[in-house]
Amino acid sequence: MPRQKLKRLIAGALCGAMLLALPACQEDPEGSIVAHKDMEKLISEGAKSTDESRVDAEQLIEDAKKTESYETTLDNSGLKVKAEVNAQVELPEVDKLSIYRVKQKPFTQEFLDKVRAELCGDVELFDYSATQVATKKDIEENIRDARENIAEYEEMMHQMANNPEVPEDQRQDGLDSIEPYRQEMQEEIDRMQAEYESAPDEVDLADYPTDYKIHTYKELYEGDPDNGYYGWLYGLGDEKGDSGFSGVSDGSDGRYRSLYVQNNADYSNKLYYYDDLGSLLNHGGVIVEDTRFEPYMPASDFGIEQGYESFWKEKGVPSPVISGDFGLEGDMVFVPVGSKEISFTEEEAREKAEELLGKLGITDFKFSEGGKYSELLGGEGEDFLYDVYYVLRYTRELEGVLLTQSSGAKFVVGQDTSNPNRKQMWPGENIEIRINDRGIVGFQYNAPLEITETVVEGTSLKTFDEVKGTFEQMLPMLLAEEDFEVTAKVDRVRLSYSRISEKDSFDTGLVVPVWSFEGETQAYFNGYPMHDRKGTLMAINAIDGSVIDADLGY
Repeated sequence: MPRQKLKRLIAGALCGAMLLALPACQEDPEGSIVAHKDMEKLISEGAKSTDESRVDAEQLIEDAKKTESYETTLDNSGLKVKAEVNAQVELPEVDKLSIYRVKQKPFTQEFLDKVRAELCGDVELFDYSATQVATKKDIEENIRDARENIAEYEEMMHQMANNPEVPEDQRQDGLDSIEPYRQEMQEEIDRMQAEYESAPDEVDLADYPTDYKIHTYKELYEGDPDNGYYGWLYGLGDEKGDSGFSGVSDGSDGRYRSLYVQNNADYSNKLYYYDDLGSLLNHGGVIVEDTRFEPYMPASDFGIEQGYESFWKEKGVPSPVISGDFGLEGDMVFVPVGSKEISFTEEEAREKAEELLGKLGITDFKFSEGGKYSELLGGEGEDFLYDVYYVLRYTRELEGVLLTQSSGAKFVVGQDTSNPNRKQMWPGENIEIRINDRGIVGFQYNAPLEITETVVEGTSLKTFDEVKGTFEQMLPMLLAEEDFEVTAKVDRVRLSYSRISEKDSFDTGLVVPVWSFEGETQAYFNGYPMHDRKGTLMAINAIDGSVIDADLGY
């Protein structure tokens, strides 16, 4: 497989991901709006019908229809947050909303077989671990990159040391870090040079057959303990029987297909299929992630002075662009892997996507968002590849109401007292389908749920007028960031479902009605734009009026 040189801003990407997933949350003075939630009390409150502060869904929806729009300005100079709100209040056409208990659901062999039959057909797949075998050429290039990194790091630290705007202690710290970094990279170079001696000249996929079955990581590792990929998977933690499947095609027809299943107790469950042109690109993970639809704003730090639209226009890439966590530089060359045009409409694409869902037996998901995008795929030599397609996201519908997952992902460190460093995450459930003239070129199912119980059928709810006060009080606290000024625009308010997590249980939760306030934010430092965020800015539990913390998941 060809080596792919990816330019990524690791630290910046991690920071951006945390900012997207874990917005700064400051508790209200009493600490009762955000924290200290009692799930049993919540269920009990949802079942009440006599509390005057709550109404049933039918009455709530009729009352809220009287609110044509919600407009206000929130300006908190102390927290340096200003928000403009101009939104319609969207309500489902239903007569009740309920509370459901859910848990994470693993992917089955039966479902994998269906996906493979529909998307891969008769195309032969081979074990993905073959793509992780480094050839002599790969190692040579990696050694060269490592040496370049040493030189670039040293130059960067010297530039910082000569910058009077950087505090003196930070300048000295930068200089002091050069030698440890050089030593660390040299150790890596030494390791790669030792690996080079036994590396193959090329990899033959035929030497890595697959049986197309989901296996536990323990079983894979014990069957081939010298396989570095299996050892890595097993090393992630296998006390709960984590399992998976990973297969790739050889690209003999010019199309490189990959099919991957992950059932992971800590990092959630995921299935994906991708069909790439030109080379096999690594869409894998272990950690489940949603596509971020917001545009990338180039930063002058990387030699890019113009804005988003003009940058992509100059590069000939149709916008909007999904850039993921790739770092961009002004001299990059972007090359499409296929056509920039699609011969059918988004509506026709949705028909094709929903036909696939029907064949896979997925009947309870509805379209929620998406459109036509260019998506960066990674580096091929000195070029950056991208593909153009419709990216369509589908979310679960429960009795006519979408599960929009506006509470965000649950991320836990140290809940397992026997392993305080253990990291666990439970992201939102959704299905993403990518379609262009080649057909369905991407299918990704993130974090499927299993509904185990209807806890309360027809719960009572907080009215919009009541939660509006909580929103106006708490939004500036949620958006505030130390050292940054934040502006926000809220253009959508809707009543939907969200999954919340139970405080003392990682992998079980409740689906509850929420009031979701959606829009975008922009953070500035001395007037310079630092980062933005789109989506749900604040979610309020429609049963008890509490703010859902995106970090805690409840």
